[in-house]
Amino acid sequence: MKILCVLLPMQDSSGIGARDNVPLASARAMAWAEETEALSRDEWAFLDGNAADHGGDAAVIASALGSRPELMLFELHAWNLERSLWIARRLRSLLPSTHFAALGPEVVQGMPVFKAQAFDALIEGEPEAAVVELLADLSARSIKPRYAGSPSVELERLPDPYLSGALPIAPGKTVLIEASRGGATYPAFLRPYPGPRFFARDTAPRVLRLASDGGVDEARFIDRRLDARPDFKAFVKSLAAVNETGVALSGRLDPAGLDDEAAALLADAAFVSVSAWLGSVNPKAQAAVGASLDKDGLERGAGVLWNQGIAVTPELYLGMPGDDYDSAIATFDYLGMTGMGQDAKLSPMPLAAGSPVRADSSAFGVKEYLESPPYWVIETDWMDEDDLLDAVADYEESFDVALGSPVAPTFKPERGGYVCFADLRSGRGGADGLDALLVAPERLASSVTLLLDADDPERAARVARAARDLRKENPFCLWQIALRSDSGLPPAGTVRRLADAFSMPEHYFELSRLFALDPQPDYQVRCFFVTGSEALALAALRERPDVETVFTLGDAMPGAKLLEALPFLAFDREACPFELLYDVMSAYRDYPDLLIEAPRRLFGHE
Repeated sequence: MKILCVLLPMQDSSGIGARDNVPLASARAMAWAEETEALSRDEWAFLDGNAADHGGDAAVIASALGSRPELMLFELHAWNLERSLWIARRLRSLLPSTHFAALGPEVVQGMPVFKAQAFDALIEGEPEAAVVELLADLSARSIKPRYAGSPSVELERLPDPYLSGALPIAPGKTVLIEASRGGATYPAFLRPYPGPRFFARDTAPRVLRLASDGGVDEARFIDRRLDARPDFKAFVKSLAAVNETGVALSGRLDPAGLDDEAAALLADAAFVSVSAWLGSVNPKAQAAVGASLDKDGLERGAGVLWNQGIAVTPELYLGMPGDDYDSAIATFDYLGMTGMGQDAKLSPMPLAAGSPVRADSSAFGVKEYLESPPYWVIETDWMDEDDLLDAVADYEESFDVALGSPVAPTFKPERGGYVCFADLRSGRGGADGLDALLVAPERLASSVTLLLDADDPERAARVARAARDLRKENPFCLWQIALRSDSGLPPAGTVRRLADAFSMPEHYFELSRLFALDPQPDYQVRCFFVTGSEALALAALRERPDVETVFTLGDAMPGAKLLEALPFLAFDREACPFELLYDVMSAYRDYPDLLIEAPRRLFGHE
């Protein structure tokens, strides 16, 4: 028996999503299968790490084809659902003797995945016992289409995948720690989960010690409420005792229940941030989703955490039942008065798979929402889409933050061994470079920057015509189109033609930025004007909202007028004199996402 486990990451142009692409659920299910002797270690594996983390759709398929598994097990989350379905369907036609199964929070009865015709078996709920049952049926050649997981396995009996060796500790990867499952209360727009139930108390400290000894930088507790356990303080003390290298910790808890001692213990354990429920300051909205908010307790708890240097991230949702535009502004005012605005995490209310709100949306006053992930509300009885957009605008203006991180091009040739940058300018790669992309689609990364000459419309037109073939094997790829010129702005028609050619409007990356305020209409395809001319850069910033502006740094910093406009700044870290590098870092201290590293020779700064 040969099983291949697949978890695809949250895509982004920076590649940072790979850091959190940790198949914990699949690994725990495999570890339990080993524990029950339903499977041996050499009978299963994960998809190649670089292919999963960085490879495009064709790369994932090529890697899976090389394994020729008897069973492929996909882990489905909101951010990878559509992409996983497409890849599974393609692989079914290429691997007719392979069985396909899926687990994860997106596998909920009644959801589209049950009608997708991509999987032979779907595992709902807690997967460990269900996977063992699936493996037995696979041996008997009698797989069932549905396996209903349940809390039938005592959590204290479940082996931890890190401790069993099923999941390796890897520097550069976030260690995910699951100390409990479920919680007493859930907002009704999330899937209910009974509990809390706890893993063996010594498991989390042992995993943290392993992470500390393994040189890991970051570990995150994925519990719904880390402080729900009755022995919370003793538990945190045990974490502090083993975290010798200071692995940065984060997790969710209720600050209202913390005192100075608890905050000090969290600091000793090296917690650097905690997330906390806020929702809305409107009591009616809280009650409508079965939640509550202790404002005084939240403020007091945030204060004691801040005194220990621990950041607090309030989770804020727009469009909750009973909330209108004025309620949203009242919530922003509360955040401003308490000093938590810039650290808050804002999003429209999602109607998650299996949630009560999704099951009966009209009863909660929801008129329209996204049927696909991220399942955000679009219109309610109290807020229409314009109200939501206005609220986002007020939030961004009030706290000088953006709803989503900026999309940036990359000028490094590879990521994880896959092509993430191609120079298609005449004399720099041009036609040969484009042909190489077309001939070897399995070498493309999941996010690719194409550099073109803004003064060469014929070549840009050829790339636009080739987009259909480029996207055929990599439909879920993110594209950054960089148009370079020091003599003039790119024609608006060229920009639009390229954006339209590569666009995939239903991409999760695109939908997850639905309410972001930006005049450029696309995010999955992002267009940039790259120039070393200050005058052109300023003109583009003023006149061309259809492109982002990238200024390429030469031997000196640009003038104050351009710096104040905050274009992307491309610089060569290796070639920059120390004084210039210091000036760059100082000027963009508050905007590090706008800094792009690129070799000087790429833009003629020899």
